[in-house]
Amino acid sequence: MANTSSAIIAFPTALLALAALASCGEDGGTTAESDADGATGTAVASQLFPDDFKGVCSGASVSTATAYDPAATAPHKALYFATYEDDFTDRSSSLPGDWTVQWSADSDALTGIDLVACARRTAARQVKVCDGYESDDKPTQNKVNWHTATYELSVREARTGKELAQTTLEATDADCPMFMSFDGTSDTVDAYASLSDSAVADFLRPHITP
Repeated sequence: MANTSSAIIAFPTALLALAALASCGEDGGTTAESDADGATGTAVASQLFPDDFKGVCSGASVSTATAYDPAATAPHKALYFATYEDDFTDRSSSLPGDWTVQWSADSDALTGIDLVACARRTAARQVKVCDGYESDDKPTQNKVNWHTATYELSVREARTGKELAQTTLEATDADCPMFMSFDGTSDTVDAYASLSDSAVADFLRPHITP
């Protein structure tokens, strides 16, 4: 959505402190760090990355993922993707920590994934227009068309792409976003409510825990 000239616009006044706390949970990119000689850290050949699992949401398979065994006595491990613009984005950090696997530069840790959860946005309803955004403590004309949304939530086997369960849930949060990215100071952008972490966890729990 944003290009290199984009600015992060903060919602004004008292919400700034709360926004700073909320932003701590945002997903960040992963970059291999260089050692003292300038070489990147050792990577496993054909190593899996979270984005390698996005296709599972459309029925694709990941042949090197762990085979799903419904009779397993240990908790299953999942990645979670949700609609962002015209694609899926990794939202696995919103899952309970023992339900997922973190990518590691030192091992092919994501081969331990056997389930993929997918929240595909299927409908949206604009409920308000948000304004009052500032850039560098100066008011802007930026606005956000805020939508509640309907999602098709499913869980699939990572290795085969087979769908195990599906439901339809509503994201009804009507609060304006505290932070948004705009290209200038007079843009209007669309944004959408996400499913709550608890709703996703409630759906997944029977498939994760033995």
